[in-house]
Amino acid sequence: MSVRTSLIHKGHNHVMSSGSTNMANPQPSRVWSMPASGDVSHKADIASLSKQGGKPNYLDSFPVAMNSESIKRLETKLGGTPCIPYISDETGVGLRASKKIAAESILFKEEPIISGQYSWGIIYGYEACHHCLKSLETPLEMLRRLTKDKSLMLPLPDQEPSVDPSSFEFCPGCKVAFCSKQCLNNAVDQYHIAVCTNGDSDHPLTKLDELWRNMHYPPETTSLVFIVKIIGLVVVSGKIPEIFGEFYQTVEKSGNTHKVLQPEFIAQLDLLRDGLLQIFGHNSLVQQILTRENVISLIALIGMNGQGVGTSSFADYCKRLDNLLLTKDERDDLDCRMEKLYDKIDEEAGIFTNVEGTGLYELQSKLNHSCQPNVQIVFGSSNDELSVVALRDIEEGEELCISYLSCCQLDSSRHSRRKFLLQNYLFECECTKCQAQINDPDVTSDEDEDSEEEMECS
Repeated sequence: MSVRTSLIHKGHNHVMSSGSTNMANPQPSRVWSMPASGDVSHKADIASLSKQGGKPNYLDSFPVAMNSESIKRLETKLGGTPCIPYISDETGVGLRASKKIAAESILFKEEPIISGQYSWGIIYGYEACHHCLKSLETPLEMLRRLTKDKSLMLPLPDQEPSVDPSSFEFCPGCKVAFCSKQCLNNAVDQYHIAVCTNGDSDHPLTKLDELWRNMHYPPETTSLVFIVKIIGLVVVSGKIPEIFGEFYQTVEKSGNTHKVLQPEFIAQLDLLRDGLLQIFGHNSLVQQILTRENVISLIALIGMNGQGVGTSSFADYCKRLDNLLLTKDERDDLDCRMEKLYDKIDEEAGIFTNVEGTGLYELQSKLNHSCQPNVQIVFGSSNDELSVVALRDIEEGEELCISYLSCCQLDSSRHSRRKFLLQNYLFECECTKCQAQINDPDVTSDEDEDSEEEMECS
């Protein structure tokens, strides 16, 4: 069955999916002003929520420079998996296979340090858990919203994954939704007390989100919610993570310039910084983080290490259909019915069907790139927990590599691939595929020019 399900890749922060409401030409508001903000006094409204354990300082696990202790920590986290960490002068930290790995094996699963949904997705009705990004819609609800046709029905409705609204929890302050009491408690313990708007439509964070949307049209690659949650982690934990100095060290070593340092991006980041200072500037720790240089570092860190996240109850439903044992006639009939539904989605929603966002993962971020990857990232738990899955048989000692490029980008010329990777990840790819194509001309074909334009917009 050729059901079009989502494809997630570490580009790092791109999500390729199969369908959303039409976000191609949103009508932004051009007027923005940030009201003054003092203390977030509404914290008390949610501070009484019960906590599950202590407050984990997750970001402390990202050191500025890897050392022997860092490697030991990674080895401990990878214990029981077929993966071991290593350090090299050429590629920095990476992961290798500690034994033979069979194709389609799950090497490890990992929850993010933090994740956040894209702002436009929230505006266009993609209901998701504010903490883990699990879709809160049933497949049928998602289909009808995406097509704007409430008369549609799904074939084989008994295959729909269950969505239980009775398990949903809502912040008593800002009313954002969580899929469970556990996710609400985790959010409160880690960051939400610091970022809750308490339902105030004039809250500075609401205004900042409006500004962000005016600067970042779909398809989005970075989430303001994600950035704000990182700052919330600092406020709640009372610690400044060391990772904010990491990017500048990388730039100095590479001698290259990331695209976020271009003048047109710097102007946008200055607006973002001003807004964040008005929200969080009362906190002395955040004041240290929100220097101009550190804001640039933070955005670059997300750009280079953020992983695109995609969750969808509709995609889960399609996977169940794929796994059904059907006769050829039954399969052909089901394929035909599903293709008609996808055509209706495409007519109304374009290519976005998933809840989409960005996540920051410690282990996954250690996977280096190859234009011929041997592992891929899969979201099979209906939330922001990722799985690293083998694309083929892997030999012991072989480096484990994902692709930072989309499937379409992988099919582009060596010149286009290397140009994109240099601009976005500050390295010149020397993978086996690039080495095999080393004699290809360093020119861009007409087809690749279109692809490069798409890359530059991402």
